[in-house]
Amino acid sequence: MKFGIIFYAILGILAFTLGIYFLQYNFIISIIFFIGAFINGIFIHKEYSIHKHDKIEYEENTVSEEVIIKYSRSGRIIAISTYCIFVMIGILFLSSIVIKLNFVTIFLLIVLIGFTGHFITKIVYEIKKIPKVMISINRKGIQIKDNPRYFWNEIQLEKITSKHLVSRESKHDYKPEINYLYFFHNNEKIEIKIDDFDISNYQFAQVLKIFRSRSNHSDL
Repeated sequence: MKFGIIFYAILGILAFTLGIYFLQYNFIISIIFFIGAFINGIFIHKEYSIHKHDKIEYEENTVSEEVIIKYSRSGRIIAISTYCIFVMIGILFLSSIVIKLNFVTIFLLIVLIGFTGHFITKIVYEIKKIPKVMISINRKGIQIKDNPRYFWNEIQLEKITSKHLVSRESKHDYKPEINYLYFFHNNEKIEIKIDDFDISNYQFAQVLKIFRSRSNHSDL
């Protein structure tokens, strides 16, 4: 954890310093570096929060009647900020074009407007993802998005699991770890990616155990 925080802190300080330096030359370039510094600040917060929350032990009576899981807010902020950098780059190039009525200029304008518009659309998409309920868990079962709820008496072997995807070219070339909510529903295997949600693996595993226990006690 300490290495990650130090690494992001160094990058953030460097980006912020460059942002201040470019204020005297180009405001848009300066804003790009300030956004980069902000993104590194969010990464520091996210790194700290992950390790802090993984130490929290949930008590059965402290968990509400229903746990709602949404997309990670910090993940959305990072994505939106990153797309803002590309929007600023598009604006920077658009502002530097000298308008002439020839094919090259018109073509460049269309490409740059399309490039900028594409990332503005992605920003809007990320904003729309923030309030979406991705998973809800209660004593009845597990619901994924707007799909019908999976009931506990139909669910088996629920757990949080991780996978390393191996490249076809080399068995030793591993991609980053991917985490899943995993269970069987009426002998059908269900796997839901949970890396981009506002809950850690450890928290999620505790929530599953608590609601499984509540379901078992309500059936008695």
